[in-house]
Amino acid sequence: MLILSVLSINVFKVLLLGCFMFIVVGMLTGSLTYVSGLSSMGTGIAGMFETMIVTILVASVASLIREHGGFEAILQLIRSKAGNKRGGMLGIAFLTMFMDLATANNTVAIVIAAPIAKHISEEYGVEPKKTASLLDTCSCIMQGIIPYGAQLLVAANIAKIASFSLIPWLIYPFVLIIFVGISIFKEK
Repeated sequence: MLILSVLSINVFKVLLLGCFMFIVVGMLTGSLTYVSGLSSMGTGIAGMFETMIVTILVASVASLIREHGGFEAILQLIRSKAGNKRGGMLGIAFLTMFMDLATANNTVAIVIAAPIAKHISEEYGVEPKKTASLLDTCSCIMQGIIPYGAQLLVAANIAKIASFSLIPWLIYPFVLIIFVGISIFKEK
C-alpha cells in the first residue's frame, strides 16, 4: 500500500485494494470470519466518527467564512502587503499561523487556510509543493507554541505546571520559525 501511495496511485484505489487484500489474506489464513470481518468494519466506522464530525464542522465554518466575505477580506489584506513571491509566501505562512491560533488545531487550520493559500500561490507564483510545505510547517509551529494547544496542555498536565511556563523552553518551534524564514527570504 505504501509503495502504491508513493507511486501516486489514486487514494481510493489504494484503499479499495487494501480492503480487498485484507479480506483475501484473512480468509486464506483463517484469521477472518464473516463475523470478525463485520466486527472489524464496525470498529473502523466507529473510529471515524470523530473525524467525520470535525470534517463537517470545518467545512461548515469555512463555508460561513467564504459566504460572508472572510476569504476575500483575507486575500485583500495579503495582496495589500505582498508584492512578490516572497510576500506571497509570507502571507501563506502568517495566514496558516493565524488560522491555527484561532482554531488550536493543525488539520482545521490547514483545511480552512488551503483555499486562500491556493489563490495566493497562483497569484504570486509559489509552487504547490512550497505552498503545501508552508501550510503544514507553519501550522505545526503555531500548534507547538500556543499554550492552549493540545501539545502544551498535555505536557503541562504531565509536569503539573502551567502551560505558559513551558513557552520559554520551547526550542523546536522557534528553530523551525528561523528555518522557514530563511527558506522564504532566500526566494527571488
